[in-house]
Amino acid sequence: MRIKKSLSKIVNFDDKESRYIYRIVENSIRNRQAFGIEIERQDFEEGEVVNLERDIVDIVASNQRKAEDILMLLFNNLVSPIHLVDIVGEYADLCVNDFGF
Repeated sequence: MRIKKSLSKIVNFDDKESRYIYRIVENSIRNRQAFGIEIERQDFEEGEVVNLERDIVDIVASNQRKAEDILMLLFNNLVSPIHLVDIVGEYADLCVNDFGF
């Protein structure tokens, strides 16, 4: 797995600061290029990490441009790792069919 693109955003809620990191990762599936998406959220209190959440969907697109479009949708809407599968699940299901699973 290789990181192809990474975006991050810092958000403040009450006394807590959260850093969201969105990544496109490249995989090789059945000798074909596949792209997945990972979201990580780091919660900080007084400058120290107090919570870390991360989730990944290994295959969401068979081309990088489509993966970038999905990544921007997630980034612009501040999707958390908890909801990653809910949002990209359908894209992933369609893409997996391209690989013959």
